[in-house]
Amino acid sequence: MRKAKKTLLIFALMIAAVAVYLGLKAYTVKVPHASGQQVEIAISATDLFNAFALDEVKAGRKFNDKVIEVVGSVREVSPRPEGRMNVVLETGDPMGAVVCEFTEPDEVPAVGSAVAIKGFCAGFNLDVLLQRCAFTRPNLDKGS
Repeated sequence: MRKAKKTLLIFALMIAAVAVYLGLKAYTVKVPHASGQQVEIAISATDLFNAFALDEVKAGRKFNDKVIEVVGSVREVSPRPEGRMNVVLETGDPMGAVVCEFTEPDEVPAVGSAVAIKGFCAGFNLDVLLQRCAFTRPNLDKGS
């Protein structure tokens, strides 16, 4: 009986060790950034916003979790804590926009400038949200 308890204890410790290893591995996994990803869909900020405003479920199936390149005019630039930045693109709707979240911005675009940004589409909640963004063409007004 004593040997069975010892074997059971060793087995339980092995399972706990594997669980800790898998938990740490999942916790430390790197989340992909859009800069190293291939664009799956290119669309204007207005068309992307309108697709979600018209039929959120259909647009979600088409765009969510995909790398989207959005072209539009900068409505607002909002610096965030820890060096983050949100770039809000104009859609023609005063109540809605495309919000592009940058974790490590390399440039700050001017309000009113035309830009192309790619990011992972995270859905719609009054605004369309793109996460982990990168500029594909930082300033289209300059012809870059």
